[in-house]
Amino acid sequence: MENLIAAVTVAILSLVPHWKSDTSQERAKEYATIIVEETQAVQPPIDPFLVTAIIFKESSFRAHIEGQKGEVGLMQVMPRGAVTRAVSKEKMVGVRSNIRVGIGHLVYWREHCGYDNTSVWLSAYNLGKCKRTKYAKRVRRVYCKIKPGGCGNIS
Repeated sequence: MENLIAAVTVAILSLVPHWKSDTSQERAKEYATIIVEETQAVQPPIDPFLVTAIIFKESSFRAHIEGQKGEVGLMQVMPRGAVTRAVSKEKMVGVRSNIRVGIGHLVYWREHCGYDNTSVWLSAYNLGKCKRTKYAKRVRRVYCKIKPGGCGNIS
């Protein structure tokens, strides 16, 4: 698991090159650790590089950002949305809780839209329904850039 955390840390730092200070690098490792732990906690696990790409597209790793429609945190999850009804906005601003809720949101759409069509459940994460959109292409571009060994079979 340490090797995976190190690889995700490198990926984060490649996406946020201005994080050169020791503090920023420690933050990248903290985020990577949480991403790896939370992606491996669901069954089947979600690729941590995919979650890293989503976080980059959603918030550029700015943990306290709020979207125009009220989305919060790294993964820009909607408080009290269809998937997150029981989670308050206050609980979703923490890095770990936001990533956990975002991954839960991904898992919901993966199960709802079908495991085999990553582009559809990625789009559903953003749109809220099982329909392919440009969002999946944007995430895929980042994913292909940071995934060691290339994109693999993400559809």
